[in-house]
Amino acid sequence: MVSYSDLEHLRLGKLKKAAEQWQQMAEKLDKVANGGKDGGASAADLESKAKGADWKGDNASVTKAFVTKATGEFDDLVTSARSIHTILNGAHLDFEQHKEDLKEAVERARKKNVVIDPQGVARPSMCYVNPDDGPTQAEIDTAAEDVGEVLRAAAITDSKAAGALRYHAKSKYDFREHGFKNFDGSVQVILDAEKYQKLAEQKPENISNGELQRMVELGRKYKGNEIFAETVATELGARGSLGMYAGLADKDNFGDHPADRRMELLADLEKTYGTTLATATRSDSTAMEKWERQVIALGGKEVGYDNGNPKTRVYGFQAMSNLMRHGKYETNFLTKYGDELIAFEKENTGDVPIPGPRAGDRENVLPWDENPLWARNNLMHFGDENDAGTDPMTGYMKALSHNPDASTQFFDPGKDRMEYMLDTRPDYNDVPTGYGSDRDDYDGPSARMNATGDALFAATSGMTPGDDSPPAASHSEAQGQIMKDAINVLGPQGDDMPSELRDSMAKVMTNQGDVVHDAMSTVDGSSPINEDNLMEVTKQVSRDPETYRLLNDGMNYAMVADMNSDTDYPDDKQHPEDSLNRAGYTLGFMEEARHQAIGDWSKEELTEAGWKKKMFDSGALIASEYVPGIPLPGEGNKIGLGTPLFAGATVASQAWIEGEQERIGEEANKQYESTYEARKGQAQKLADQWYSVNEGWAEGRTDFSPGRGIYQRIDSAANDGNDRFEGGTGDQG
Repeated sequence: MVSYSDLEHLRLGKLKKAAEQWQQMAEKLDKVANGGKDGGASAADLESKAKGADWKGDNASVTKAFVTKATGEFDDLVTSARSIHTILNGAHLDFEQHKEDLKEAVERARKKNVVIDPQGVARPSMCYVNPDDGPTQAEIDTAAEDVGEVLRAAAITDSKAAGALRYHAKSKYDFREHGFKNFDGSVQVILDAEKYQKLAEQKPENISNGELQRMVELGRKYKGNEIFAETVATELGARGSLGMYAGLADKDNFGDHPADRRMELLADLEKTYGTTLATATRSDSTAMEKWERQVIALGGKEVGYDNGNPKTRVYGFQAMSNLMRHGKYETNFLTKYGDELIAFEKENTGDVPIPGPRAGDRENVLPWDENPLWARNNLMHFGDENDAGTDPMTGYMKALSHNPDASTQFFDPGKDRMEYMLDTRPDYNDVPTGYGSDRDDYDGPSARMNATGDALFAATSGMTPGDDSPPAASHSEAQGQIMKDAINVLGPQGDDMPSELRDSMAKVMTNQGDVVHDAMSTVDGSSPINEDNLMEVTKQVSRDPETYRLLNDGMNYAMVADMNSDTDYPDDKQHPEDSLNRAGYTLGFMEEARHQAIGDWSKEELTEAGWKKKMFDSGALIASEYVPGIPLPGEGNKIGLGTPLFAGATVASQAWIEGEQERIGEEANKQYESTYEARKGQAQKLADQWYSVNEGWAEGRTDFSPGRGIYQRIDSAANDGNDRFEGGTGDQG
């Protein structure tokens, strides 16, 4: 607290001079960093040359990175210098005003015969003869309140300035990439971050629901604010950051606070606090690098609040992974975190004795499932009926789905990683209690597997599930290999392939539709994907009406894109008829997968399973959202309407849907004379699309006349494609 004497005798000359010097420093540093107004040599110029140079050998990986990082430090220097000037100048101006306000408050008191002593206490001046001229108690109280108000304002300024300067002083060896652009508004973030910290550091049972609400509100207010996020994370520290949530999520610490409201607030806190920490990880300060290392190191250790109850054992991985569900965490942090999480699981998975005499063992048990329900905290995530949050892999997969680059890095090490995540990793029903006498009674969807599917889609597509951004025009080698690994792991599982992955695999295969179409239509043994495994995964996707529709729509895009890929035929070495044949082969492949999936279902069984409603629902998944090459949305052009790719695929899909409506109204196991007959409308529209692109080449050539000629050609290819895989994998049903 700033005292009356402090403010009255405060001399501001040195503070003003310091502010001026930092302003000059910022201008000089800006000239070094960016060339200043005269555009001279600068760090920015060096960085531009470094990025444009043709580096060779170690220079390409080491020297170039060093130069670009070093030049970036100059920008951070400028940011820090400007920020410190803002702090000092803002504090100087505010303290000038506080001193003036204090003088005015003292003068108003003097006129009421009230003096303020050196300790800031208001009392009668005794400078009057007539007792009736003395101040009333109300006037003394008013004078005291006026002075107190000024001193409180000065204390806030002092606290804001001190907190902001401490923010810049935390890192000994680097400079901040974020700073303060104005004093009063921006610096308030430090005070609010410190309020958050003080609330979080209380014993969990002592934090009221009202205080939890305040923490949620602060998290929302400063969503995306790097200064708030880093201050909260580093002030709490790694253990404090994890322990706070672990303690609050423990129902034994709810105390007398209404439980239903408590759980609602904890669901909100998980979102806002998790997003805050995500923002913090994107800082490259030494303080945050230390925080990240310590969080990972605490992953396999107990971080729960010790209230004497053995059920409070919570691993760091469990606490952090629940928070990771929200926001976008930094790539390197996620990669290192995932490596350590898997290493810890593999090292600590094994057989566990069942309590009781001669009860035997539970085999191959994850560390999170080691203790019986009564001996552990079995609810750490609130609001989802099929997700209790004790399996940290669920939250981690969610985090990867929000950062496609990190997801690609996670799955890229090879098929071993994919096999662990999709096949060999032990599982358990991580659901809240309430499914009969035992959680094993639960037979619904797995939250962990759903989250893994989202992460897999992000890894192969570069897209974040639910994001409206268009897909990238091309795929990296790693993204392509990850899709192949997934198909090669899931294919041999047959009917045991998790149903939760049908949606994600349909999106993956639609997004990389060119490769999938190539594999489905290859006849010379050079398929880029194992054909048997691809057939099995396609079959499993075709068991669900929505994912079946999505994949078929996606393949229409792939086939039309293939037809439009090369329309320049300078000589007879070009073979445009190949794209028509490939479309036929892919139709045959897809039809065989459908037959193996639902070929023995009656129309009553299809109706009962919701096929008619789900297949033709206007809200069904739209393949164009996942297909590369669709133009960005524009005014009146939501998804590239009018482009050849969109128009051609839409016409083919509409014909296919109409055909499916007729088929679902019949017996599903009706024997068609050919694949062409089963998909006649779709095949004809695809052939028409091919002819519209290749009319100049096809005109006058045998077997490529519009209508009958091209229809016979695609009919023959479709039947060939179907025959190659007829009855080749799995059982129907």
